Amino acid sequence: MSDKHYKSRRNSLFLIFMINRLFTYILLEAPILLSCSSKEVSFTDFPETEQLRISEVKQTEGAPMRYPFRIRTADSCLFVMDLHGSEYYCHQFDYPSMRHRQSFAKIGRGPCEFLDAENIRLTGKGCWVLDANTAKLNYFPIHGNESEMKEYPLDKRLIRSLDFDIYNDSLFIVPDYTGTHRFDILGQDATIRERRGTIPCRNRDKNIPDMAYAQAWRGFLNYNPKNGLLAIATQLGDVLEIYSVPGDSLVNVIYGNEGEPRFAYSGGYAIPNGIMGYGDIQVGNQFIYALFWGHSFKDIMRNQSIEGGNILRIFDLSGKPVKRYILDRYITGFCIDEKRGIITGVDVNSDQPVVEWKMQIQ
Repeated sequence: MSDKHYKSRRNSLFLIFMINRLFTYILLEAPILLSCSSKEVSFTDFPETEQLRISEVKQTEGAPMRYPFRIRTADSCLFVMDLHGSEYYCHQFDYPSMRHRQSFAKIGRGPCEFLDAENIRLTGKGCWVLDANTAKLNYFPIHGNESEMKEYPLDKRLIRSLDFDIYNDSLFIVPDYTGTHRFDILGQDATIRERRGTIPCRNRDKNIPDMAYAQAWRGFLNYNPKNGLLAIATQLGDVLEIYSVPGDSLVNVIYGNEGEPRFAYSGGYAIPNGIMGYGDIQVGNQFIYALFWGHSFKDIMRNQSIEGGNILRIFDLSGKPVKRYILDRYITGFCIDEKRGIITGVDVNSDQPVVEWKMQIQ
């Protein structure tokens, strides 16, 4: 299939992506509205809004990508994860020159090959990749080769982990999809050590199982070891949760105008019918940055939405709204360099997906 033909089918692939990762079929039913927890912050707008124009488009020849979804930078390296890769899921570039260094996480069913990639994280001298279909965390040395890759099977008590982050170098944080907890802390061997938190809602319908709530409240997460904060942003709603992980406490739940995830329960599934909310999140040393899509499922079904989001929300470390950037591109993932004031994002709608903006926050 040509790239041109592939791109013409992106809306269909987007729906497949939603089905595979949310355990749902996308239907429009009467919503179930969940009330919020007592520890919350609600906001209707940001004190400051600024339009941002791209400062630079990075050339990525040598590594064709179909659905660039996550991006990470570390020192002189840049990594992109391709959600629908044709041969490899991950690509490494020299940064800022963007010379293609290597592709890894080869797609296949053989030893050390991947059926799926959900996210990538960098730590020390290595890159971690999550394969949800094989339930494994995989480690690649940044300056090594695939022969040095290591696989860590996830604890069998976990239910299809769709995200992860590094916790204090040797541990991992993953979302909990049983619905009885909010996230789990895994040991170095990828087995569960602790289960923490609860989904921040009350008045659950007793006829709806916990797992369905976990589906509806699926969130993207990020942890910063320097300040000990974990943030979870709901994909199907307008809710941001902040936890102090070492202190084992909920800091705040932040609700925007669109509120909590809206869904109908049918056949054992939570069927979303509200919005595609947050798409990615980063806990910085100074602020929390969250990418907001804001597309309604009605528009998605009618092919009336652009894939990705162009609203970058910035909160202080307690969740208070600080600033909103309106980007001139729609992106699926981003990373922030706070020292340099650079936003690096991936635009799935472009042949040259890696783009950068300069920002300034007082």
